[in-house]
Amino acid sequence: MVDILLKECMRNGILLDLEFRDLMNHLSDENILKLVKAISNSGLSNKILNKNIFIKNIDEIRTNLLKSNNKNSVSKILSKILYNEIAPLGDEAFVNNTMLKPKVKNVNVLSSPAFTKRKITVREFTRHFKSRYEKIRNILEEKNLENLTSIRKIGYSKGNYTIIVAVLDKKITKNKNILLEVEDLTGASKVLINSSKTELFSVGKSILEDDIISINVNGGGDILFANSVIYPDASIGCKKYSNEEDLIAFISDMHIGSKMFLEENFLKFIKWLNGEEGSGDQKELAKKIKYLFIAGDAVDGVNHGPGQEKYLNIKTTAGQYKKLEELLSLIRRDVQIIMCPGQHDAVWVGEPQPIINKKFAPGLYDLENLHLVPNPSLVEVAEFSVLMYHGASINYFINELPEIRVKYKHDAPTKVVREMLKRRHLAPFHGLADYIPCEEDSLVIDNIPDILFTGDQHRAEFSTVNNILLISGSCWQSITPFEEKAGNNPDPCKVPIFNPKTREIRILDFGNTEEGIKEENGSKNRDDSEDLG
Repeated sequence: MVDILLKECMRNGILLDLEFRDLMNHLSDENILKLVKAISNSGLSNKILNKNIFIKNIDEIRTNLLKSNNKNSVSKILSKILYNEIAPLGDEAFVNNTMLKPKVKNVNVLSSPAFTKRKITVREFTRHFKSRYEKIRNILEEKNLENLTSIRKIGYSKGNYTIIVAVLDKKITKNKNILLEVEDLTGASKVLINSSKTELFSVGKSILEDDIISINVNGGGDILFANSVIYPDASIGCKKYSNEEDLIAFISDMHIGSKMFLEENFLKFIKWLNGEEGSGDQKELAKKIKYLFIAGDAVDGVNHGPGQEKYLNIKTTAGQYKKLEELLSLIRRDVQIIMCPGQHDAVWVGEPQPIINKKFAPGLYDLENLHLVPNPSLVEVAEFSVLMYHGASINYFINELPEIRVKYKHDAPTKVVREMLKRRHLAPFHGLADYIPCEEDSLVIDNIPDILFTGDQHRAEFSTVNNILLISGSCWQSITPFEEKAGNNPDPCKVPIFNPKTREIRILDFGNTEEGIKEENGSKNRDDSEDLG
């Protein structure tokens, strides 16, 4: 295998460091050829390939692999490289997974990922998926499903049953029916959703691989016939209200270090927060801000794609975090800042992501009002639980759900977040979304939050579904060449402000440094709109 690997890399002008060569030698000859071809077609500016460069270009490499291979095959190839030894990515990050200032009241991390220090093996992946299935199965079992049983118990007996299954594959038959391959912990089967059942077929079209759902079926033997499909979904009985008027602001995606970072606008936001800018009403509003959530990508990072360096004005990770520290230190100390990482931060890209390592950003650890949490984390402030997730999987949901992709594109992020709640999982796509298997699948939404806050899409938006408030964070970066290519439509410098006492939401616009602070028309009290239900 070494001979094939070296010859193929030489033929494509790729040089491997010794560590990465050893990782690639875990692959078969066939998969070595596939992977080297995908790497070569990814346009890497640096032909000396090591694990860090591979991880930073993983999205482009995966895309090239998917052009000629199925998702399961691609997942197996990448898993051999990404997860053979996970510990060298930084032992400290596994241990120090939350930096919550102990003396501050009313900031409470309710749940966050538990990272392990041991090496990742196939056993960890098995445990991870079993944990996911069992968590979501328990949620579905609370719905009092009729004639609930397992695939093995159905066997060849005829009757009407309900099964809780993970979807392995989905196909459209010659007769235009939907055929699902499903499994539970006892076995596997096939389920047919007939196109003549119009309402059920419509539900079936949105079923994705790796969904965990309950299906009422009849029949037996080699194939079962679906009568209904139920998702785990999430809802709260009634909307929560706080006794105190401690307002919460939500921002994301500053991308500090990028030439497109809108520093003047961000400084305008900080001055408003400190009561130095805005109308009388806006200054009064600013005084009541007690919490600021930042949902990742605070810096632009380095080596996140071919040619990124020409769009950076701060070209080191440490320099970017130093600038972030300088800006956050300007915010008045009674505002508690809760920040998680995103794909551009100095952590691994696989989710869950640990907090930013102190060796890259020591100054952040000295800010007395800054709390670093993993991505995702469930944090309680002002009597509200906030599930904070940067949102890397949003793009995969858009790609996999034609109705959203065609109708809304990247312009309605809370529509996508609704799909996460429906599935009770933040990133269910094995082989598409990058993830790190832990003791439990911490991306399962087992604790229903009052607020689900995401970033990534660079658009401020909010809505309510089943009494859960969905908030999407804006950005502080003008449109990049990558976003133009991907079809993103950023709407920068918008800040949603939530009043937990009244549930009023206002979106302030800091986009024009020459004018005063604007307020988005009709933004007040839109929390009452159930437009995603």
